[in-house]
Amino acid sequence: MRTVSVIVPCFNEEEVLGAFYERSVAAADAVGGWNHEWIFVNDCSTDRTAQTLDALSARDERVKVVHLARNRGHQVAVTAGLDYAMGDAVVIIDADLQDPPEVIERMLNLIDEGYDVVHAQRAERRGETKFKLLTAKLFYSILRRIGNVRVVENAGDFRCVSRPVADTMRAFREPHRFLRGMFAHLGFTQCVLRYDRDERFAGESKYPFMKMLRLAADAVFSMSAAPIRAILWAAAGMWALGLGYLVYSLVTYFTVGIEEPGWTSVVFLLTMYTGLILGSIAVIGQYVGRIFEQGQARPLYWVSAMRNIDPDALRGKSVESKLARRVVTKGSGLASQTEMKVFTVQRPADGWSSAIRADQREPETTSA
Repeated sequence: MRTVSVIVPCFNEEEVLGAFYERSVAAADAVGGWNHEWIFVNDCSTDRTAQTLDALSARDERVKVVHLARNRGHQVAVTAGLDYAMGDAVVIIDADLQDPPEVIERMLNLIDEGYDVVHAQRAERRGETKFKLLTAKLFYSILRRIGNVRVVENAGDFRCVSRPVADTMRAFREPHRFLRGMFAHLGFTQCVLRYDRDERFAGESKYPFMKMLRLAADAVFSMSAAPIRAILWAAAGMWALGLGYLVYSLVTYFTVGIEEPGWTSVVFLLTMYTGLILGSIAVIGQYVGRIFEQGQARPLYWVSAMRNIDPDALRGKSVESKLARRVVTKGSGLASQTEMKVFTVQRPADGWSSAIRADQREPETTSA
């Protein structure tokens, strides 16, 4: 039988993991013709997510766990899952149960029909604020107009892809990742599956406003060069404004005369030009910064521990997988994103030479 790998990125999902596992296993049992494996990627959680995942992996050998040594974000955690997915089809789903595991059966049916990428589009988004819905609509509208790829609107990271697509995606290693745009960029045979999204089962959203803003920036700067082109149009507009003001000043001087030169116009133009220059530098700096980080060629992630994953199967994989094989087989433990412990060493009163353990000191002699 064929195997489907279900990738589940996790960050502080202790409250939902049990319910997600039970519900996804029940949904998997209803699917015929496919074996299931779950690849949970623990993105260095600060709660008991790591212990919960280890307990699930000990209970069910189909549950594979990858513990990242440092928090790298949702998109990189999904990438790590892709590196360890061995199935004939790969499903990406969050653990918060907003995306129903029962939809996976229909996704696999579409894969059987010959599609390579099945985008899950949200027809209804329960439990989300009007502000988030409005900003999401605005984001997709802007990206659709300036981007080089037509991203599926109202489609998150919940999708199913065939093995060739998963293998192709593993070759894309840029550090600033916008996976929903990258999957649409790959081509192949794609389709959209609409579904109703539920409310979050428990816990809090891992995508607050600032993280959503950073994801939107990654989407714009990774999928389009329109911001740089916009600088040219803004400069042309400012030059036209300056030329128009020059013509106006000359006409005024030769017709009615100028008794007192106005400083308001100077301040206005100076402010506009300064803002244009600083804004242009900022936009260019965003691209240069991404070039700098990508040029460093650092691993996207690094692993501290794995469960139910054969290290020998990592040969010939990505740089990160090869690194994991060297590190994990040496017996390193779990990692958690907690505050570092602080140790203090103080200089003794009689100098550093006296800084020895108390039990190593010579016994003091007492006078008779």
